[in-house]
This record gives sequence, structure tokens and C-alpha cells, in this order.
Amino acid sequence: MKIEKWNKIYINNKRLDQIFYDKYKNDQNLFTKNVIELLVEIGEFVNETKIFKYWTSKQMNKEKALEEYADILTMILTFYGELNMEIKEPQEITNSNVLDIILVLYKKSSCLIDNFNKDLLEEIFNYTLHLGTLLNFGEDEILKSLEKKQIIIEKRLNTDY
Repeated sequence: MKIEKWNKIYINNKRLDQIFYDKYKNDQNLFTKNVIELLVEIGEFVNETKIFKYWTSKQMNKEKALEEYADILTMILTFYGELNMEIKEPQEITNSNVLDIILVLYKKSSCLIDNFNKDLLEEIFNYTLHLGTLLNFGEDEILKSLEKKQIIIEKRLNTDY
């Protein structure tokens, strides 16, 4: 894992989050909305991959899937910032069933509402990275997608998106 590059993205994510939080600091439901957003982003990603769509012959558009994947990671990094966590080498996950991994992500992400802690968040990050590996997303592709997403977020924060 290219920790230095991940940390660069993480630091920029924190900077963007600070702009966001300054803008929406009076929203009492911000944390809950962010958890819901993470769940929605997982759903949008899964929909884009078409993994569960056994009835279609359409293939995943990797670029669009990477864009949605970056949305998931952006939200996870937001939570990392809230808990002042460090980016670490991911733990090895042996399960190679993509559908299982997706369900684990939904379950664990849903638990954030009642159990917001570093261990749970690190598991979510590890499972997300593992899912990317299972879908043959290269680390450089992921990092590039995150950088693109941050440019989009910054533009949105500087306008009334």
C-alpha cells in the first residue's frame, strides 16, 4: 500500500471536510446523514458494478464504478478524520466472495450509528479495499479516482451546488 499517497489524499480530505463542516456546522443530524450517505454510496457502487444483476448481460463500466468506489472511500476518510485515525496497511481478508464482502460492508457501515469507533471503521476500510482488489481495481487507479473526486468536491464546496 502506498501509504504516503494515501496520506496525501487523507490530508486533503480533512481540509475539504473542514470547509464542509464550517459551512454546515449547525446541522444537528450531520453524522447520521453521513452514515446514510455512506450506505447510499455503497449501493450506487454496487449498482454500477452490476454484480447482483444476474438477469443482464451488461458489463461493469470500470471508470464509473471507480468513481462510485471513490465516493465510498471519501466518506470513510471523512469518518477517519472525525476519529483522527491513521491510514495503515490493511488486514488480510481471505473471503473472496464479492457478494459476501458487499453484505459485510452494508452490515458494518449500518453499525456506525450506534457503534462509531476506530476498530469498526478500520474494518470497513479494509473490506472496502479488499472489494476493490476482488474487482481488479489497481491502487493507482483508486488513488487517481480519489484525486478526481476531491477536485469535484472542492468545486462543489466553492459554489452553491
